[in-house]
Amino acid sequence: MRQWVIIVSFILFMPSLVAAPQPQLKNTHPEIYVVKKGDTLWDISAVFLSNPWSWPQLWQKNSYIKNPHLIYPGDRLHLIWVNGKPQLSLKKHLKLSPQVRVIRQPITSLPGYLMVAYVAQDKLISAEALTTQPQILGTSEERGYLSIGDVLWADQSLVPTSQWRVYRLEQDFVRTDEQQQTEKTAIMAKISTLKEIADVTVITSDGVTSQLQVDRFQQEIIPNDILLPLLGTDIQHDLSFSPMTPPASLSATVLGQISGYSYISNYDVIVLDRGHLDGMVAGQVFELFKPGAEVQGKKGQYHYQTSTLLTDSTQLGTVAVAQAMVLRPYEYFSLAVVLNNQQPFKPGVVAQAPRS
Repeated sequence: MRQWVIIVSFILFMPSLVAAPQPQLKNTHPEIYVVKKGDTLWDISAVFLSNPWSWPQLWQKNSYIKNPHLIYPGDRLHLIWVNGKPQLSLKKHLKLSPQVRVIRQPITSLPGYLMVAYVAQDKLISAEALTTQPQILGTSEERGYLSIGDVLWADQSLVPTSQWRVYRLEQDFVRTDEQQQTEKTAIMAKISTLKEIADVTVITSDGVTSQLQVDRFQQEIIPNDILLPLLGTDIQHDLSFSPMTPPASLSATVLGQISGYSYISNYDVIVLDRGHLDGMVAGQVFELFKPGAEVQGKKGQYHYQTSTLLTDSTQLGTVAVAQAMVLRPYEYFSLAVVLNNQQPFKPGVVAQAPRS
């Protein structure tokens, strides 16, 4: 019995052995910061910290506040010390007026255009989902160019007056994981990026197909374009995550840039080969590393790799090129945005938990 007590006690104690990264204050940090319109959580965290992904540890003082992650322009952030550790204390800015009621918008983790475009709207679709989603059939007149108000058809029965967004498949990403001893099967998954084409509204349905009207378009709609429900404007919950450190055991590979560019740089959105089933969570910040140079030759004759035929080579240590914050995890893949990029890099770099 005593042995079981010891084992259970050790299991309960284990989480405390994995310490969260401690905030590293910058030498130039302010004692008080007044939040400005246009600020983001990432901006504010970087004002105080050299490791902005440790924001949750700096912010835990305010856990008693309802929705403590919601910070508004005008709020004052005071740097205080609790048990020898730095923390931020929030003092809300309240401006009362008997005549005007102003609805303030809280700041988001990253610039709004990124959050709305890549968090609130679908940008990836799995091969399985493609088989069930409605697609464009075309127009009765076989027209190639459509304008606002024109009518076209979809291949499924849709609810009249419902609004849909038209997308086009751009590029595919594939994930193939070898079977591990702890897993029953290997993972083989495919996902496609979606390019926004137009918005449409369902006019009527005959039970098999649906008639649609074009509300807005960016380029011509063609047969086989994909339809996904158009989300509403109430998306604040999706935008409220904050920077955080991922588990040390979680890593991923950058498969590519969502628009297909060969080189990736600051604020580009990338596709990672890990998703929420692997533990990916919106707000997690990874460091991106590219392989170091390869050195060939024998002792006294070392030189950088010049031939792929020589097998006598040494791979040098990895090089940090950027950080990336997860915007939206899907089942087996995730979208992330590149931050603090040092130099453009190609797909294939490794995403790992920050080392400090």
